[in-house]
Order: sequence, then structure tokens, then C-alpha cells
Amino acid sequence: MDYTTYWSILDTPSKTIQSSSIFLWIALAAGLLWFLTKRFKKDSGDGDRSILLWATAVFGVLGVAGYVTLSFFYPDKTNERTLEMLNAPTTPKVEGVISNFDRTFRNARYGGETIEKFSVDSIQFAYGDAALGKFNSFTQTNNNVVFNGQKVRITYKTGSPYGNEYNSILRIEIPK
Repeated sequence: MDYTTYWSILDTPSKTIQSSSIFLWIALAAGLLWFLTKRFKKDSGDGDRSILLWATAVFGVLGVAGYVTLSFFYPDKTNERTLEMLNAPTTPKVEGVISNFDRTFRNARYGGETIEKFSVDSIQFAYGDAALGKFNSFTQTNNNVVFNGQKVRITYKTGSPYGNEYNSILRIEIPK
């Protein structure tokens, strides 16, 4: 059967933001601040303007140096390694039909959380949509893509924040 990836750990913000791009944004912001300081800050004679220009210039140079270093000398290969891990034969995978699907709502101190649990070939999965849980986890609840009878292929890791009897989803694929 031909599958398409519905969600993967590579889709999370922690995997899509490159460290080199952070340095590029630092360099651009520092360059803009340097220009604005040079253009609009009046020299009052107390050295304020000079300190601001030097400080923003240092951040700009460090930002450019960090960007060049992380882009050309030490490129980030995290996505490639994660994809290799997902496709490795040692990473557990299960293919089958979803059963025992259950959606529960849990009230917490600062809001609520929707938790969805289900099984595929006696392997149990759970995920939720808590604000902090959304970072680096499968959390699109109430989307009606996951339901009883849905055929899926899931790449997972053992253990879950929702209990040791559950597993965490790394990638979920549905038929085309």
C-alpha cells in the first residue's frame, strides 16, 4: 500500500528552525539597529552614541560570523540524521487499523487539554494538545484524521508523557 506522511517529528518547530538562521536574524537586527543609531541618535557628548554603535556592531559581526560558521563550516545535519533514524530498520514501526480510539478532556489549572488515545495491533498511543505539549509532539487533536478503522503506518518510540503503557508517535502515515 502507498502511504503519504500526514505528520512527522520533522514538522515541529524544533526541527524546522535552523541554528544558522537565528544568527542571520541577529546579524540583520544588529545591522538595522546600528543604522538607526547612526542615523537618528544625536551625539550628546557623554559617549552614549559611541557605546551603542560599538555594541550593535559587535552583535552584527558575531551574528555574521555565527551564520557563516554554521552554514558553511559546520552545517546542521539534524534533519538528515532524524530522517535516517525514522527510516532505520531498528526504529519500531507498526502498520494496521486504528482501534479503541478515545478522546478525553482533562481540565488543568491553566486551561484544558484534549487527549487522544488509540491502539494499532495492540500497540497503544497517546498524545495531547497542551500548550507546552505542542512543542515536539503529535498534537493535532479533534482533526478527524485519526479515527477507528483508519489504516495507518506509525513510526514510534516507547514511552509517553501520558504513561509508560503508551508510545510516542514520531511519524504517522495514512494511505493515499
